[in-house]
Amino acid sequence: MTRTIREHLSRLLAVLACLALLSACAGPQPRLGSDAIIASSRPATQDTTIALLGGTGMAGSHILQQALARGYSLRILSRSPQKLAYLGDRVTVVSGDARNQNAIDELLTGSDVVISAIGPGNNSQSPMDLTITVTRNVLTAMQHHQIDRYILVSGAGVVIPGDQRNATGWLMRQLVKLRYRSLLADRQAEYEMLAKSQSNWTLVRCPLIDSTGFQREPVASLLSPGSFNLRAGELADFVLGQIDSDHYSRQGPFLYSQ
Repeated sequence: MTRTIREHLSRLLAVLACLALLSACAGPQPRLGSDAIIASSRPATQDTTIALLGGTGMAGSHILQQALARGYSLRILSRSPQKLAYLGDRVTVVSGDARNQNAIDELLTGSDVVISAIGPGNNSQSPMDLTITVTRNVLTAMQHHQIDRYILVSGAGVVIPGDQRNATGWLMRQLVKLRYRSLLADRQAEYEMLAKSQSNWTLVRCPLIDSTGFQREPVASLLSPGSFNLRAGELADFVLGQIDSDHYSRQGPFLYSQ
């Protein structure tokens, strides 16, 4: 194999694995499993306050905008509050780092539900224990503030007992393990921590998320991702729909666009 071919293959694996970590890679769409359902949202409870992590990211910004449109009150943690200055007094911005317990405590004060859309980081400067550190802080603060509901955006590479991945789902996870083992381990450890907790959590496992808005209801499955694409607007719709729903309580549905 020539050096050029090896370099191209290495780049391809890196791209596919990165996508699969937060989400998945591309490929043919498998048939839907019998457990797959069309995900639906519920009307907002306007006296509910959401503590939002990752609100300045791509997925998080869709959650933020949809939450505001539905009438929710929001408290948002940000290391760069100026990025949210355009919202004025429509939200409460808490300045700080999610890895800091005091910042999480301040964020959750007066909140009713926690939503995390924090990404795991994919560069050499990103901490390899980001998501498990954040979730540890959140679970501690939730107990202190007597908050029960915790909804998290995660990656389709995370394994949960009961999964029945098809061939593409299996390949997706192998690519992640090859290129981003530490980042996947962080996400996996986050799930293990949630499973041991007493909180009412839902871990939304996503394939490749693009910045497209809502087009139609996404599909959720507890067995295997049925597509390699998820529109950010549809992710936001599903996440907000879980606030008042126990359908996926203490479960990790795969979510994907039709």
